[in-house]
Amino acid sequence: MRQEDIRFAIDQLRKDKIIYATEAAATVLACILGFSFANTYFADPIKLYLSILLLLVAVGYSLYMGIGNFFRLKKIQELEKKLSG
Repeated sequence: MRQEDIRFAIDQLRKDKIIYATEAAATVLACILGFSFANTYFADPIKLYLSILLLLVAVGYSLYMGIGNFFRLKKIQELEKKLSG
């Protein structure tokens, strides 16, 4: 792999990390708004189920993003070693 290709791959992985983190923040915000909406407009059993669902979505996507970004970080470190070595 050429150095230019390695630099490009590193740059793309860094951008992917930012995009996933932004999406996770937007997902959590949407779930918070959905939780507020559910508590305002729905009756008890539906409100509970929606709240649990929204909590699972928020936590699940945040974990997905965190694990994915961890692997991207490891790949970036690996590519940086190739670039310097």
